[in-house]
Amino acid sequence: MNTVGVISSLAILVLSHSAFASVGGVAVGATRVVYKENMKETSLTVSNKNQSQYFLVQSWVDDKNGNKKVPFVITPPLFRLNANKENMLRIIKTSNDGIPADRESVYWLNIKSIPPAPENAENQNILQLAIKTRIKLFYRPNGLPGSAETAPESLTWSQQGNDLVATNPSAYAVTLNTLKVDGKTVSCSDMALPKSATHYPLPAGTGHVNHITFTTINDFGGVTAEINSSAR
Repeated sequence: MNTVGVISSLAILVLSHSAFASVGGVAVGATRVVYKENMKETSLTVSNKNQSQYFLVQSWVDDKNGNKKVPFVITPPLFRLNANKENMLRIIKTSNDGIPADRESVYWLNIKSIPPAPENAENQNILQLAIKTRIKLFYRPNGLPGSAETAPESLTWSQQGNDLVATNPSAYAVTLNTLKVDGKTVSCSDMALPKSATHYPLPAGTGHVNHITFTTINDFGGVTAEINSSAR
């Protein structure tokens, strides 16, 4: 039953790795951002591909747990993006507090696009769909040994019960794109974080793991060549 005035609901659809896609008219210009220590700031383009509708765009940085108390800010944090226009988000580091100097740190960049309420919407129930895109923000300190390009090859693998464990001795976070053990696909949504061990649950019925193949995603969002390995 309608009530006087507009009753509006806001649904939020969260998209990851969705850059270059124009969902709801708003496109993000990269799948990830690498912020090097010697940069004063970095930037990301947001474009409105819709020919007639504007969006409000809200942006912020948080950590994997959604904590917004991080040493980065985005400007402008909220703005109107008119039809067929683009704007530049500036990402600025505000301090070194809590940032390790011996490895990469990973944060999340959030861009939420909010459509305007339809005109002449009085006495109607309205569902507004806000699209939130989350992409990774990598902070890379100066002087790290090795390189992000060679880090995937340094991963070592072991089997612990029903888990496949990736040990990453490098200073770089490795984003897995695909992971297979003896031809079986393994879910690999978690990154292999630097100087850490990451557990990936094996498919039901998996016995002793022999052959491991995986691909990763590089700094530019591209998929790397397949790497072959084995469990130790």
